[in-house]
Amino acid sequence: MKQAKALIVNENMKGRDVVAAGARISTQEGNALGILARSGDTEKDLKLIRRVASSGHLSVMEHHVFNIAFNDVSVMVEQFVIESRLASFTVKSRRYVDFTEAGFVVPEDLSEPVLAEYRRAMTAAFQCYEALQSAGIPREDARFVLPYCLRSNFIVTVNLRELMHMIEAMLMGRGRHSPELTSLGRQLYDQVDSLYPGLMQSLLGGANDGSVRRDAISPARGEAVKARVTLTGAPVDPSGTLCDAMRFTGRLPEGDIPALLRDRRPRELELLHFTWRIDGISLACLTHFTRHRMVSALIPDVREAVRRADYVLPPSVEASPEAKQVYCAAFADMTDALKNCLAHGMDEACAAYFAQSGLVTSIVFDMNAREFMHFAALRTCARAQWEIREVAMDMLGAVEPLYPALFDRFGPSCALLGRCPEGRMSCGQPVDGYHMLMEKRGK
Repeated sequence: MKQAKALIVNENMKGRDVVAAGARISTQEGNALGILARSGDTEKDLKLIRRVASSGHLSVMEHHVFNIAFNDVSVMVEQFVIESRLASFTVKSRRYVDFTEAGFVVPEDLSEPVLAEYRRAMTAAFQCYEALQSAGIPREDARFVLPYCLRSNFIVTVNLRELMHMIEAMLMGRGRHSPELTSLGRQLYDQVDSLYPGLMQSLLGGANDGSVRRDAISPARGEAVKARVTLTGAPVDPSGTLCDAMRFTGRLPEGDIPALLRDRRPRELELLHFTWRIDGISLACLTHFTRHRMVSALIPDVREAVRRADYVLPPSVEASPEAKQVYCAAFADMTDALKNCLAHGMDEACAAYFAQSGLVTSIVFDMNAREFMHFAALRTCARAQWEIREVAMDMLGAVEPLYPALFDRFGPSCALLGRCPEGRMSCGQPVDGYHMLMEKRGK
């Protein structure tokens, strides 16, 4: 745990000066450069920033932007952090990078019996990962057996306001039960406090997210399941709503869907909102949704997936009896190891580290049609990971009957643009590859 670090490695030049200028500009005479020139007196600027922030005018803090390196943290931390929707992330891909030697986080203060079983189980999971690859299973499928204690490294860009929300969630919100998250939260707290003394303390207070205490974890051996996509909410008259929007803006001929989809800023599509529930998707698949900033998502605690212990079964594994035996045994062994560790008094917060990327969970989310167009362009592509591609195709199939004139035109980038934007990474069958997918789905 001591190796896990969250370090601010860069910030925008004169960030605090710009925040102070933002605090002044709405109430003082003068132009932007003149008001910015008044910044620079640290004591005076900090006093002003604290006063404005305590009044609830937090938008001024969005002018200070940080680049943060999360170094040798667990995947559990990675999943926690990327749910901060107003930040940007670049994560090491487990589809392409070999994580055999990545190592794993070991919680502090484990008893000797728990520590021994913990190390055994996690080492065994990495051995299964290596064995699956040796058996010819693609890396993107072998990764499903890797545990959430796997060491991860990623870069985050975030403004001060969202960073404070992240720190609050780590220290007093849903992350407060995890020693690793609270340790990283304190690291970030101290770094921000050195730039804005007293600001964090005055704003965070004693708040928490009101999390309901969960029942004791009693994991059962799970089984392989498939994802289920349910459209739970949609506009009553999507065609009429979109036509009204196009009539209102007057930018394009009313009802000219092809022109709207070619437009670089099709804001009218944002008035169409759809609510989805997806059950039986892997924890790894969640990242495909949380990366989309215009998606509002509800995601259960990762320990709920551990409790249920069901998992995805990749087609490549299902086709190989030898690989399937290794794969399924990896999930059964991890469940048994968790039971043993809990029986010997391990803190239930550590159960999150026993989650394997292939364990399934559920997600409920809202997505507007413009974001769905972007989502479909990426996720129905022949190069997309197989699980998210199947889910995206099912989502597309659910909305097409509601508004065929619009959604029949949705699909991968090649279907929208008439060309593939992937360059040398192209599947080699732009457009035709998409049509083959549609035929497979019975369209």
